Amino acid sequence: MRTSIRRFIAATIGLSFLLVPAAASATLTPNFTQTINAGSLTANIYGSDDATSVPSPTVSFPALNYSFQCQTSSATLGDSNDKVNVTNLASGINTWNIAIAPTNGTTATWTNGTNTYKYNDPTGTVAGCTNGQMTVDPSVATLTDDCNGACTANDSTVSKGTSAAFVSGTTNSVTLLKDTAGTAWEGYLTGIALTQKVPALTPSGSYSLPMTITLAHT
Repeated sequence: MRTSIRRFIAATIGLSFLLVPAAASATLTPNFTQTINAGSLTANIYGSDDATSVPSPTVSFPALNYSFQCQTSSATLGDSNDKVNVTNLASGINTWNIAIAPTNGTTATWTNGTNTYKYNDPTGTVAGCTNGQMTVDPSVATLTDDCNGACTANDSTVSKGTSAAFVSGTTNSVTLLKDTAGTAWEGYLTGIALTQKVPALTPSGSYSLPMTITLAHT
């Protein structure tokens, strides 16, 4: 009887070994992957959060009185709520610049719907006083990089434009900011000075001149 029990136990143990499956082959070297998407070169006018586009940016020149004299009106493009921003995260960019010009080109005028005066005519004993002329001066603006310190080393290749007056057929746009290297960079301009000569006896009214900032690169 004992011999039969021992044989039964031995047979059961042997059977249990027969039922254990062989270990499956496994690779213990997982391959991790990460994709970095290509960036782009963009220009925008951002609000105070440096991220939200301003839908309808406006520069308001102060009111003038109807006058026998040519007058100069001054304003500022870019402040803490309207930052002129450039972001370059693109590859293959050698240089870039942003420039400003009237949306409707060299034939554009300040208009109130009935009356007009010019932004690009240097005529006059005092330049621009006969028909009207605007000067844009980005050299006095404040340039701030905005890349959390990651692009500080590239600041040296980014520079503000110089003061220039619009002259039809000669100076049709004014450069605000440029980069000679095209390296990764982000920043913004505030405090771009604007001056407009308004001819004597310009009729009263609310005048406007739509402008466009254009980004170009090589």
